[in-house]
Amino acid sequence: MRKALALLLACALLMTAAFALAACDDEDPADASSSNAPVSSESSKGPSPESSASEDVSAPSEEPSSSEPSSEESTGDPAPTAPEFISHFLSFGTVDTKVTATSNNAVRLTGIDVMPEDGAIVLYTPDCEELPEADALKDFAVAVFEYSHEHFGYVKTAFCEAGEAEDLEVPADGFAVAAHSNQETYVKRLKELDETTTVFPHGMHISAMDYTIKKATSAPSIDGGFNESEWKDYRIDDVDASNDLWSYEQFEKNEYYSTGTYYVTYDDEYLYLCVVVSSPYHYCPITPATANNMWQYECIQVKVSTEAPDGEYIQTNFDHVANPKAVNDGVLHSYGFAANDQNETCFYETGKITTFPGLAGCTRDDALQQTVYEVAFPWSEFELTPEKGMRLGLTFSINSSNEDDLANSIFKNLIYRCGGGVIGRNDWAKLPTITLG
Repeated sequence: MRKALALLLACALLMTAAFALAACDDEDPADASSSNAPVSSESSKGPSPESSASEDVSAPSEEPSSSEPSSEESTGDPAPTAPEFISHFLSFGTVDTKVTATSNNAVRLTGIDVMPEDGAIVLYTPDCEELPEADALKDFAVAVFEYSHEHFGYVKTAFCEAGEAEDLEVPADGFAVAAHSNQETYVKRLKELDETTTVFPHGMHISAMDYTIKKATSAPSIDGGFNESEWKDYRIDDVDASNDLWSYEQFEKNEYYSTGTYYVTYDDEYLYLCVVVSSPYHYCPITPATANNMWQYECIQVKVSTEAPDGEYIQTNFDHVANPKAVNDGVLHSYGFAANDQNETCFYETGKITTFPGLAGCTRDDALQQTVYEVAFPWSEFELTPEKGMRLGLTFSINSSNEDDLANSIFKNLIYRCGGGVIGRNDWAKLPTITLG
C-alpha cells in the first residue's frame, strides 16, 4: 500500500512540472522585445564603401571593407558610398606594360583635383584651383610627391596619417594624394612606400612641358642641313642633364653623353620639327626598307596627337596598353626618322593614316659629332586645318644606343619626363600640349 501511494505521488509531481513547462512555451511573443539577447552583428552593418563604389571584379581581393554601422538603420538615410574608381592610378617602381590599377604596386584613384568625399582617393596637381583645407582632410591620410632629378621620377617627400594633415599644399613640381582612412590597403601602400622609389602617375598631364609655337614667316628647308638662321626663332628647349623636363634614366649615372636642341614651327601647309643631336656615337645599320627596326639604333621617334593631351579625349583614352582607342581612331600618329650608316634618310609611320610622303631630311656629321633631323608633317596627314589657338600633342624621343649597347641588349633613350608618351607605358597624357600661336 505504501509503495502504491508513493508511486501516485511521483506521478502527480511529474504532471505538475509538465504543466509548468507548457505555460513557459505559451508566453506572449510580444513580450520577447524585452529580451536582452544581442542582435546579430550582420544586421547592424551597412555596405562597405569599396563594394558599393563599383562592380569592377578586377579590384584587389585584399581591399578593405567598412565595419561602421549603417546610417540607414539609425536614421533611415541611405548608407554612405565611396566614389567609383577612375582609370587613373599610381604605380610604384619600374613601369612596364603589365602593371594595372589593381596590381600590388598600385594605388587606384577616384578623382583628380576634386574635393574629397568619404572613401575617396584623390590626386591633386599644381594646377588645382581649390585645394581642401584641414577640416576636409580630417579622415584622410595625405602623401606628397615631388620630382627628383636624381631619380628622374616622382618620389614621396612627406606622409601624414589621417587627422594630422593641415591645409593641403601641392609642390610646384609634384602632386599630393589624399586617401580616406577606409581605404586601408591603399593608405598602407602609400605609408610604406620608401623615399627612393619612383612613382608613376598614370594619366596625369604635366603642364610644365606644354608650350606655344610661332607661325613661320618663311618655310625652313627640310634637307638635314641645319641652318640656324632658319630655325633660331622657333627654338623650344635644350635637352641636357640639367633640364628637369627630360630624363636620362636609361643612361648610366653621370654618363649623359647625348644632348640636343629642338625647334618647332608651322605654316598653313606643314607642322615643322627640327632636332639637332650632339653625340660621339652614331650606329644605325638599317636601310629605307628596314626602317621599322630603327628604334634599336640612333634615331628619333615622334608621336603627334590631333587631340590636346590635357583635354577630355586623351584624359579618357590616355593608356594605350589598356585602351588603344586613340590609335584606332587615328588620333595618335607614330613616326621614326634616322640617318643610317650610309647617311640616307630613313623613316617609318604606323597608325591609321598611311599617306605620309616622307618630307624629311636626316644627316650625320661625324666630324661635328652631330645628327640633324628635319621633318615637315603635312596638316593633311592629320586632317586638320591649322589656326591660331589650336591645341594638339607633339612628343619625341632621342634614341642613342650604340653598337656596344646593342651587343649587351641595353637601350639608351632620351625622353620627356615619365616616358613622354613614347617610351615605356605609352601614356598619351604625357605628351606636351602645343598651342599654335
